[in-house]
Amino acid sequence: MRAALAVAAVAFLLELLIYSGLRAYAASEEPMLTALLNAALLAVLLAVLSYWLVLKSLGRGEGARAMDRSSTETTQFAITDPVTRIMNRRGITVSLLDAMAQAERYNAPLSIAMGDIDYLKRINETHGHGTGDRILGHVASVLSETLRMPDKVGRYGGEEFLMIFPHTALAQGRKIAERMRSAVQKSKLDIDRNKVQVTISIGVTQFQKGEDLEQLLSRVDRALIQAKSGGRNLVAAQKGARPGRE
Repeated sequence: MRAALAVAAVAFLLELLIYSGLRAYAASEEPMLTALLNAALLAVLLAVLSYWLVLKSLGRGEGARAMDRSSTETTQFAITDPVTRIMNRRGITVSLLDAMAQAERYNAPLSIAMGDIDYLKRINETHGHGTGDRILGHVASVLSETLRMPDKVGRYGGEEFLMIFPHTALAQGRKIAERMRSAVQKSKLDIDRNKVQVTISIGVTQFQKGEDLEQLLSRVDRALIQAKSGGRNLVAAQKGARPGRE
C-alpha cells in the first residue's frame, strides 16, 4: 500500500511540474484547478494500478509457496508409513541407496541392521488384531529414540524394520543394534490394562565396497535369520560373505 501511495505522489508532482513548465513557456492556457484535477486523477489511477500489481505479485508468490508446501507434503506422504509414522519401504530403500553411494564414493564405513518383532502374530491372536498396529508404532518410536542423529530407520515390511548407520563399522553397528534391542525389551506397552513386553531380533552387517543393494540386503537378512534361529531377542552380525554371530 505504501508503494502505491508513493507512486501516486510522484505522479502528482510530475504532473504539476509539467503543467508549471508549460505555463512558463506559454504553451498551455489550462487553468490551475483543471491541472490539479488532472494530476490528482492521474495519481489515483496510477495508485490503483500499482496496488493491483502488488496484490497480484503477492498472490502469485503465495500461490507458489502453497504449491511448494503441497509438493513437500505429497512427497513426505509418499515415503511415510501410515501406521508407524516413520519411513516406509520406499523411503528407507532410497535412503540406503544414497548411503551406499556416499560410502562407495568416500570409502567410508556403513553398517545396516534389519529388525523383526518377535512373536507379533501370537500377541495379535492373544490381544486382538488391532494390537499389532499399536505394537508396530510403539517399536518404531523406541527405535527412533535410540538412533543417533545421522542414523535412519524405516518400516521395511510387515514387522520388519531397516536401520542405516552411516560412517559406522560393523563392531559399532552391532553395539547400536544391541542398544536398540535392549531398549525395546525394557519398554512396556499397556494393552487392555496389561503390561505387554515386546522383543525384537536384529541382524547386522557392513556394506562391502562394490556390492549392490540386493547383495547387502541378502546378507543382513541372513544375519536376522541367525538371530531368530538362535532363540530371538538377540543381535547377530555378519561380516563379508561368512555369517557369524558375535
